[in-house]
Amino acid sequence: MKRWSSKTITLLIVIILLAVNSGFLFSYYNFYLSDKITSSMVSAKDKNHESISIIVKSIEGKSFDEALDLIKMYVDNNGGYIILKDVNGKTVYTNNKDVSKLFSSTTTIEIEQKEYELTYSNVLVTPGNNLVRNFVFYEIIIVSCVIIVLFFISSKQLIDPIDTITKDINAYKFGKRPFKRKMPKNMQQIQNAFVDMVDSLELEKENQNQIIASISHDIKTPLTSVIGYADRLKNSNLSDEKKQKYIDKIYNKALTMKGILEEFDDYQSCNIKETLKLEKVTIKSILEYVKKDFEDELLDKNIKLSIKTNCNEKFINVDQVKLKRVFSNVITNSVTHFNGKAGVINIDVTSRANLIRFEIADNGGGIADEKDLKRIFEPLYTSDPSRKISGLGLSICKQIISSLDGRIYAKNNSIGGLSIIFVLPKA
Repeated sequence: MKRWSSKTITLLIVIILLAVNSGFLFSYYNFYLSDKITSSMVSAKDKNHESISIIVKSIEGKSFDEALDLIKMYVDNNGGYIILKDVNGKTVYTNNKDVSKLFSSTTTIEIEQKEYELTYSNVLVTPGNNLVRNFVFYEIIIVSCVIIVLFFISSKQLIDPIDTITKDINAYKFGKRPFKRKMPKNMQQIQNAFVDMVDSLELEKENQNQIIASISHDIKTPLTSVIGYADRLKNSNLSDEKKQKYIDKIYNKALTMKGILEEFDDYQSCNIKETLKLEKVTIKSILEYVKKDFEDELLDKNIKLSIKTNCNEKFINVDQVKLKRVFSNVITNSVTHFNGKAGVINIDVTSRANLIRFEIADNGGGIADEKDLKRIFEPLYTSDPSRKISGLGLSICKQIISSLDGRIYAKNNSIGGLSIIFVLPKA
């Protein structure tokens, strides 16, 4: 069964309340108000006619002044409003300044053989006005009640969830993590998005702490050696040969620490897209660099480098320095897994639609566990338990390729090793 949204329920309640109110208005007017107004008007007319008849009888044969005094006396005793006009329409007497609102009865009387028009009203405004006024008053009460009901509904649907989200945000400032809640749809999306953001921030914080701890550990080992060799150099009885040996050791350990810090700096800077220096280059020029820079070094380590492509003249927009770092990191990662045996590194570059696909494959054994295969691009993650240095190389590759609007992934290949594949858009 389909569940109705809170917006639909609220709208349905409003429609029902409006329908009920409209029915109430129709019934009230047709079965009560219209009859009441008609009855009031008839009663008012009868009362006016009766009053006029009494006034006319009382002034028969009287002089104008006497007649006027009698009219005033009647009004003083019985209330009401009088307008007395002569044949020319001039008002001779009235006790009401605003005659436009009179609901009145009019007759012609004769005083001292002159005709006058006498208008009398015992009701200042049209009969039924009070009923209408009362009706409007009650309608205002009903509408106010509807508004209050809608306010409480909206409070439950909108204000309360906003208040809850605000409390979660303030609580997170003091270290209390939020959690996903059941809320109205839109508010739940906001709450869940906030929870997901917090989870991402906490994961990033954990990664940063792990990176810092790992780098600290990796630096401590060569630093301890540097301190040890430097301490030995203080011994004046050392031969020149030993002194040079210790100096070389210190220098090599210092280079190791420099490499660790440079790798960390690269990790921090590679995800900053604004630092990219994009150039339009051919695939041929990139592969020529790779061959020139790595072929001889790999041959010295008994590793064969093979490069194939079907798109030498295709162009891509890349930061050459960062892209070269990708090749360097991937190839260096492959070399560490050959363990002195004859190795093969194949680089295959192909053009597909609007993309250029790079595959760097080795025969270094690959990764047996599928879980490890999915995680090798995470910072510091390594499937080699004996590995001691910070595992940031492939993570840096992922950040570089992502900053170039590309995609990178890994898979085991048919030559008995691992393939790192990344795809970049054509220029």
